[in-house]
This record gives sequence, structure tokens and C-alpha cells, in this order.
Amino acid sequence: MWSYLQARWQSLVFRLMFFFLVSMLALAVILAGSFAKRLKPHVQHEILPNVERYIEYLIDDIGDPPDLSVAQQLADQLPFEVRIEGRGVDWTSSPRLKAIAGYDFEPAPHPYDNVYLSHHRRNQYLLIQKQGYQYLFAVDNSFRRGSERRHWVLFLLLGSILLVLYLLIRRMFKPIEAMSEQVRKIGEGDLRQDILTEGKGELGMLAAGINRMSGQIKAMLESKSALLLAISHELRSPITRMRVNLELLEESDIQQKLIDDIREMETLIASILESEKLNTSHAPLMLNRCEMLGLVEEVIKVHPCRNRISSRLSPVELEVDQLRVKLLIKNLLDNACHYSVEDQGEVEISLSHDKEKVSIEVRDRGVGINTEDISRVTEPFYRPDNSRQRDTGGYGLGLYLCKLIVEAHGGQIVIESEPGNGTKVIVILPLDNS
Repeated sequence: MWSYLQARWQSLVFRLMFFFLVSMLALAVILAGSFAKRLKPHVQHEILPNVERYIEYLIDDIGDPPDLSVAQQLADQLPFEVRIEGRGVDWTSSPRLKAIAGYDFEPAPHPYDNVYLSHHRRNQYLLIQKQGYQYLFAVDNSFRRGSERRHWVLFLLLGSILLVLYLLIRRMFKPIEAMSEQVRKIGEGDLRQDILTEGKGELGMLAAGINRMSGQIKAMLESKSALLLAISHELRSPITRMRVNLELLEESDIQQKLIDDIREMETLIASILESEKLNTSHAPLMLNRCEMLGLVEEVIKVHPCRNRISSRLSPVELEVDQLRVKLLIKNLLDNACHYSVEDQGEVEISLSHDKEKVSIEVRDRGVGINTEDISRVTEPFYRPDNSRQRDTGGYGLGLYLCKLIVEAHGGQIVIESEPGNGTKVIVILPLDNS
């Protein structure tokens, strides 16, 4: 719950709503306090001056000794409840009035020296001692109920206004959530959808600007991809002719080095073409259900470093593009073998699964990758050593191509590494691609 609130706190809409809610609660507390203060009886200033003389008349009407039938009749007709104690009399007009000794009284201010006051559960009590009797009157505050109702109506009205304002502000800022989601998708490379907004205000202009930016980025990326594909295709023909002509020359060390260079260029061009195909949203996969154990063993069997590879494989069937998954496994093994030190252990590959996913792990015992480089090694042409030399690992397309293949299958690739302790690459593919 706390982590969820911390994540939501980064949202402008959430913070605005939070501050609005706090303000609403603060206003409610202030109104409630003012309401309570207003309702707190000010006996000395409101009740006493109005009822003291009136109660004296009532006591005179009850008589001495008290005529209880008259007292009951007065209690029934007037907004008072009465209790009389003293000289053998212990009478009450209502069972709700407890014995006088059960109340805490304080003397009323001058000039009401014969009157004592008490407050209990929002009821006001006046005690008058006269001619050896104690007269307790519970004063009905019905004259204040109209004021209470007005306060409640005001309170509910203000609460309703605040609620309407909250809903209006939430609706007004709702496009911000859509914009935030779209910006996140743009950051992840998804440029297919635009933000749908209503109105032509500031938020509408901002949404239109984001849509234009998204369209321009998409056009730039498509132009780059088209240019890269065109150049790669155009390079294939002269490279093929060069290789054929070199094969016809007399064998020599120079000839072999040139042929090796051309083969590397052909591999690079093939990787570029394959990565660009997978990097488009309409790139189809040739999915077939196959036994993954046999697929991995087939790649290991023909790998140049097969004698350095140890495997731990569990049988599992999965619907995949077999050619691209073979390329994925080959590239992972190529990287692991290249960066492993032969006398420090074998390259390990494992295949396992559970009810939801299939995991392929490839581990080497090589030099490892710095922490700051792990998040970038799957970028195209990125090399941790900033090198492009053949003897230091090629052109930086291997893991990029692996990432594209995995993502095309709806999976993810995780890299764990420490300098000097080797690298482990984990490929996670969903067991059910449907």
C-alpha cells in the first residue's frame, strides 16, 4: 500500500486531488468546530435571563408544600422536565431525570445567587432551592433547533459544492493521465496511437503537440529504418561480387583475411536486416509448435564451441518461430563463449519451465559487465568497451537482435552480471502465446 502511494504521489493529478481532499477535510473540520461552538449552550447569556424568572413563577404555582399533580400538569404542558426533592418528597416528571445528587452543579453568576447550573449530554439543568425543597428543571433547547438545522443545511450545501468542484477538476485534468500514458509508450517505442482529447484549451494544445511529436518521431524512425534496409540490400550485391572474385584468386594469407572480412560484413548486413524486420510492428513470425529441448540441442550440436558448452535441459513444447529462436540461442552462446575464459569453466545453458513460462539461461565465466553498462548492452551497436574491433567482440548487434526476437515472442530478456564473475542472460518466454 505504501509503495503504491509513493508511486501515485508522482502523479500531478493525484497530488492535486490529495491537496483538494485535504482542503475539503480542513474546511469540514473548521465548519464542524464552528458548528459545535455555536451549539455549545451559553447558559449565562441565553437561557438564564429568559427562564429564571419564569421558573420562579412555576415554583409558586406548584405551591408549598409542592402539589405534585400541578407539577405534572405543568411538565406536560411546558418545555420542561421537573424533579422535586426535600421534606419527604422525591418526585420526577420523567424517569430520565436522575437524583439531584447525581449532577455536578456550579453557582450561577450574580444576580442569580439562588440558582445552580449543570450541563449533561447537551441538556441544561437549573437547580433552585426554595423553602426547604430542591427544584430541578431540565430545560428543553427546542428554541435552538431551527438554528441547528440551518447549520446542518449550510454544512451539507458546502460539502455538495466541494464534491461537485472535485468531480469537475478531476474531469478537467483527466487528459493529463492519457498524456502521461502516451509519453510512457513513446519512451518504450510505441508510436501507434494518438491522444484523443476534447476541446481546444491548453490541455488540448498540449495533446496535439504530443501527437505531432509522436508522428514526427515515427516518421524519422521509419525513414531511418528504410534507409538502413536500402543500404544493406544495396551492399549485398557488390560484397557478393567481391567474395566471388576473391575466391578465384590464388590462395594466400591476404586472400583469406579479405574473405574473412567480407564474411564479417555479410554477417553484419544479415543482422541489420533481421533486426530491422523484427523492429517493425508488422513483422510476421512463422510460429510452429516444437520441442524446445531438441531445438536447443540442435544449435549446440553445430556450434563451434560445443565442447565448452554444458547443458541442463528439460523437455517442453512451445509455439515459436524456430529459425529466429535458433538464431537467439546461437547469439547467446556466441557471446558467452567469446567472453568466457577457457580455463575458468564451461559455458552453461539451461532450459526449464513452470505453469506460466519457459526460461532459457546462458551463463559464462568471463570478465562480466559493469553495472552501468547492463541496461545498454541490448542497444544496437553499443559496446561496453566502445570498440569496433573484430578481436574484441564484433559490432554490438548480437544482444540487440536477441532482445528483438524475445520481445517479438512476447517475452523478456534479463541480464545479470558482475565484473570478474561472469554474466548470466535469462530469456523468459510465455508458455501460452495465445
